[in-house]
Amino acid sequence: MSKKKNYKECNTTPFETGIRGFQNIAKYYMYYAPNIDSAQSQTCLSDSDADKLFDKMVKQTGLKQKVKVIKRVQKTSFNDFSLNEEKMDFENSCMVIDRYKNENKLHALLRHIRNAFAHGNIYVWRKKKGNYIFFVDYDKSKNKDTARIMVSENILKLWKAIIEEQLEIEKKTLEEKQESDLLTVH
Repeated sequence: MSKKKNYKECNTTPFETGIRGFQNIAKYYMYYAPNIDSAQSQTCLSDSDADKLFDKMVKQTGLKQKVKVIKRVQKTSFNDFSLNEEKMDFENSCMVIDRYKNENKLHALLRHIRNAFAHGNIYVWRKKKGNYIFFVDYDKSKNKDTARIMVSENILKLWKAIIEEQLEIEKKTLEEKQESDLLTVH
């Protein structure tokens, strides 16, 4: 366990974190990640593929027991992972997020990260052994947080790589199918 820190003191923008290359990470999650509402996000994964990809991302980053995806987040929902305190352990990667009725888990995660970036609800703690980011997505109309995501910079990079790898596999599969269909027609 690391030293607990008041996360509100760590608020910053994606462009002022002081983390080398962080703007590229922010740019990806804000604009290019699949299934988010952005003109630059051209890729949509099916719900079953997206949920499998989400599970893979969680498993490969060691967060399997530290993730809660629920329909409606309540204040007490954050208790399980100590995400409800003013002073938090920034090195304890975990998350609690809500998802819409017809939304897959990956889309919910990417939506919350994108919203936290876009609305300036990111908190960064820079450490020699790694940088940590706390994302908060807030629903103004309901006056409550809908997601709290604490991850390391390395986890964000790994998630991006996993997503891009899967999209490349799907692109190749689609191209092979189209090529096969063309050969079948002739």
